[in-house]
Amino acid sequence: MKIAFFISAMGHGSGGHFHSLNHISQVLGNYHNVKIISFGPGRSKIIESNPYFCKHINFNGINLISFYRNIKLFSKEFDPDIYHCFDEECYNLIRIIISSRTHRIILNRCGGQNPIGFPHAYNLILFSYENYEWFRKQKRYNSSNVVLVPNRVKPIELDRTYNPISKQKAIFNFLRICRINSLYEKSIRDSFNLIKYLHSRNIRVAKLYIVGVIEDKEVYQDLAKHPFVRNGNIVFLNDSIYTTEASRMLYLADAVIGSGRGIMEAASLGLPILAINAKGEIPVLLNEANFCDAFKTNFSSRNVFRENNEDINKENIIRMIIDNKFYSELSRFSKDVFDKYFDVNKAKEKYEEVYRNSENGRRFILSDRIYIIKTFYHFYFSNQTK
Repeated sequence: MKIAFFISAMGHGSGGHFHSLNHISQVLGNYHNVKIISFGPGRSKIIESNPYFCKHINFNGINLISFYRNIKLFSKEFDPDIYHCFDEECYNLIRIIISSRTHRIILNRCGGQNPIGFPHAYNLILFSYENYEWFRKQKRYNSSNVVLVPNRVKPIELDRTYNPISKQKAIFNFLRICRINSLYEKSIRDSFNLIKYLHSRNIRVAKLYIVGVIEDKEVYQDLAKHPFVRNGNIVFLNDSIYTTEASRMLYLADAVIGSGRGIMEAASLGLPILAINAKGEIPVLLNEANFCDAFKTNFSSRNVFRENNEDINKENIIRMIIDNKFYSELSRFSKDVFDKYFDVNKAKEKYEEVYRNSENGRRFILSDRIYIIKTFYHFYFSNQTK
């Protein structure tokens, strides 16, 4: 098949769905003719380093004629069997240029909260079970081909020569990879709470590394006042040597406190994984009993654990640190869930099935005009503020 992927770039172009497209396209590219086009006022180094990257089209929300000509020329020259849009914005633009009546157009929704409003799509791929349940219940999508495909992460292969910080065998390292801003402040403070609790129980081998770019100096400065930061039990790693391709820092981890792709990448290495609890103050160690609660919301800060016993959770975390057999069981669990749900190498057949079963759109949904107007505004506003 000839598969054309489209993705919009309005900012730094390094969000999770850019990585997902990067991995998925490379797997499918081994078997099909794949090309990727990005467009917008921003650029994505992740996408532009992909071997199947075709070109970037500058689109500022105003230059529609130029954009139209570029897409039409590409469509004529490549003649895709599948037009696969990796976000709502690029989907809204592609479908006013490429007719869904004569071409198969796929839309990926790559996680996030259930939308208040969303454009109609005849072929919709979802990453999260939370979204899948929501769309399946909406009458508007009764005639749509709605499919859950969470597989989107390439197994991490650690570079054994990359070792900017020596790992001490006597220390049990927790690792949290995230940007330092108000959005992730709760997850960082919950991680602080865990280290403080463990030391109160005389588990003094516990140490926490926070790897991430500082996006909000006030948040960082407030976090840095914590006494455990001052005494070295909690360490911030903010320099580019650590934050560029931050997944390389997983070599330092004995367990990972994560969200989204971070959980999945850690699981690929067989590392025990902890997720944020929206209704708690300490991360929850994932196991067979509670995994589905976190999986449903894509391991986001919206995680709500239905039957979480905080005391049992704390004891399990301590047991993970001091009991090698229990640690090995958690490691096997992480590998199993990665292989089952997230390994992108198992996505090929799933995407091929979606493509084979995809439908041409029977009509343009007039009520979607508002989403298209908003899309033009988003591109225009992003261009003005870049």
